[in-house]
Amino acid sequence: MTGMSAMRTTIVIGAGLSGLMGALALAEAGLRPLVLAKGQGATHWTPGTIDIWGADDRPPRQAIQAIIESHLHHPYALIGMHAVEEAIARFRALTEAARYPYVGGLERNVLLPTAAGALRPAALFPVTMAAGDVRLGGEVVIAGFRELRDFYPPFIAANLAAQGIKARGVYLTLPSAFRRREYTTVTLARMFDDPAFRSEIGRQLRAQRGDAARIGLPAVLGLRDPLGAVAHLQRESGAQVFEVPTLPPSVPGMRLFALFQNAIEQAGGRLQIGSDVIRGDGQNRRLVTVWSEAAARQQEHRVERALLATGGIAGGGIRTDQAGMVRETALDLPVRAPAHRADWFAPRFLDPQGHAIYTAGVVTDSHLRPLGADGEIVYENVAVAGATLGGVDTVRERSRSGVSLATGWAAGRILAGFAS
Repeated sequence: MTGMSAMRTTIVIGAGLSGLMGALALAEAGLRPLVLAKGQGATHWTPGTIDIWGADDRPPRQAIQAIIESHLHHPYALIGMHAVEEAIARFRALTEAARYPYVGGLERNVLLPTAAGALRPAALFPVTMAAGDVRLGGEVVIAGFRELRDFYPPFIAANLAAQGIKARGVYLTLPSAFRRREYTTVTLARMFDDPAFRSEIGRQLRAQRGDAARIGLPAVLGLRDPLGAVAHLQRESGAQVFEVPTLPPSVPGMRLFALFQNAIEQAGGRLQIGSDVIRGDGQNRRLVTVWSEAAARQQEHRVERALLATGGIAGGGIRTDQAGMVRETALDLPVRAPAHRADWFAPRFLDPQGHAIYTAGVVTDSHLRPLGADGEIVYENVAVAGATLGGVDTVRERSRSGVSLATGWAAGRILAGFAS
């Protein structure tokens, strides 16, 4: 069974950070994009911070400038410093307007604690995490709930202490009125939306904090108004409160997805989650249709311009098999990858040079248009963004979300200027 979609001919494939940024740019240009995605993208599985560069101690701006000068095919080099700056500015304005502001920038990384007690560099991060920067010094209390699995305050504090950070872990008691049969990050976030719950937790924090000026809690401090929740807890506890990212599902990622969805739809775009793009048809170097698959049917979408942002290998946008085949799954674009399966992985799992297979992806020109093996443009009306771009291991660089943010916005702006 097939069906023709409504006349939305600007298509975004993928609903991760790059797809959402691109869709926002296209929507704000008046192009009413349709976002097609199998699922909700990586936002729900990531800590909610933006890692622009973290492979070494260089400030992100300095690292990007060096990349632009020496690595011409890196995504940052393809779009240039100005495009990176523009994307960051638009992202910060978007989150500010949604009352979930992100702070930071290109000048330095901060070090934020993780749920394992490790230190994670981040260039942009929600203001609800800002007081977690370990460089602020002083004693830190990590507080949590025994009912929340995979968040163990004593374990986190012990690992922080092993790195020279004065830290102490404590458990809080859930008020009896809020007890449930099961506790997840989402159920706890909904509890923190309730002022009565926050007041009780705040009183416990005041009793537990001792001389500590800062208290870290799992990143579940409300879905509706996390800024207000943090302010309330700070008043009740007498300390600065910050969120520590948890294992998935990520509440900060859910907040981010929701604010993007709202902004895109307010600007005339639409998200269609549960629609897996399975193929595309082209003619004369132009993509003319794409086909998406839902539960009971395939749907045809006419295309004037399209943004491909399916997330690369980690996101399922590029797949491999035991025979050594590496393919792009949505439009079957050519992929640059190691020639032999034996070359995919380094001998050591934690090799500092990373694994070559994670550089697999689509090669593009400076306008992010996909190129074939002969160097010719495959589709003039398609731009590629995020982890689908080839030639770089963004996981090893700790630049994945930064590349997604910047190239998604740049791709959307490029397609917005495309003459159909």
